[in-house]
Amino acid sequence: MDYAPMVTLEGVDGSQFALSAIGSTGNIWLNKGAKGLDMPVFDVQVDRFPRLAGSVPRSARGADREIFLPLTIWGESRPEAVATKRRLMRALPPTRMWQRMAKLVVAEVSASGALEAHREIEVYYGGGLEGDEGTENGLNWMKFGLVLQTIDPYFRAQSDIRVPFASYGLTRDFFPPEGESFVSKDGLSGGFKLSPSPTFTPAITVNNAGDEPVYPTWTFVGPTAGPFNLVRGATAYSDEEILSVRSLTLAAGQSATLVTEPGRVELTTSAGASAVWSSLAVNPRFWALDPGPNEVSIVDLSTEPASVSITFRPKYLGM
Repeated sequence: MDYAPMVTLEGVDGSQFALSAIGSTGNIWLNKGAKGLDMPVFDVQVDRFPRLAGSVPRSARGADREIFLPLTIWGESRPEAVATKRRLMRALPPTRMWQRMAKLVVAEVSASGALEAHREIEVYYGGGLEGDEGTENGLNWMKFGLVLQTIDPYFRAQSDIRVPFASYGLTRDFFPPEGESFVSKDGLSGGFKLSPSPTFTPAITVNNAGDEPVYPTWTFVGPTAGPFNLVRGATAYSDEEILSVRSLTLAAGQSATLVTEPGRVELTTSAGASAVWSSLAVNPRFWALDPGPNEVSIVDLSTEPASVSITFRPKYLGM
């Protein structure tokens, strides 16, 4: 049996429009012919030389994409259909200073019929809310070819993934086996059990389930002191990468957050002030987590911190 994906449009005002498939109930239907929901176009810059065959690549990036959604709005009366169209119009323009954009949320259906994890992409109105209208079977309809523009070409997971640098000991069942008393009589046998607390480990495996490299956010909780290196081992896509931290010093209970995503790079502390960039090496090389497993480690750490974690959000080429 074929299963249609779930597609929802979330407006800048918090409104939600379930773009239902033809044959289901609802006042907006997504018709066949949607475009721009799969792999984005890549902008590759090359140099060409008169006496050299082919070209020399300089850079490559995913270009912003255009999404086309053929929609039909239904209403028991024309005023009802117009009201739905006006709600849709208010939901699409980005808010002032790009503080909020609409989102297209999609979820494919697995072979078992269950919905997969939702993916979302930020969009804004690009045109198309001018179309035909008429009546059919006592209902009023309006047809549009809605064009949405994006800034980020990639779909993203709806929530961040946080991976701590921690190892966990033997996990024990809290409740005692059947036949044993809930409270130990001698303090040694029987009774409920507690698993040991996780302990800091300097090396972990981070799995990026997406299709694209992502730049992580680091969170450190003191006490700790530099210098040390943040290392991502070689992957199927790239060689080993090292980010050197020179002098980041945190007292017990203090924390620091390092955002490495291009355009958002920031190093802040719990005191509320930006840490001096001399804490990092000159011209720091911020590396990304490649798709699949990544071996990540903290090398040459002199003081074991209370905790360290990596946070990231997977990116996907399409829905």
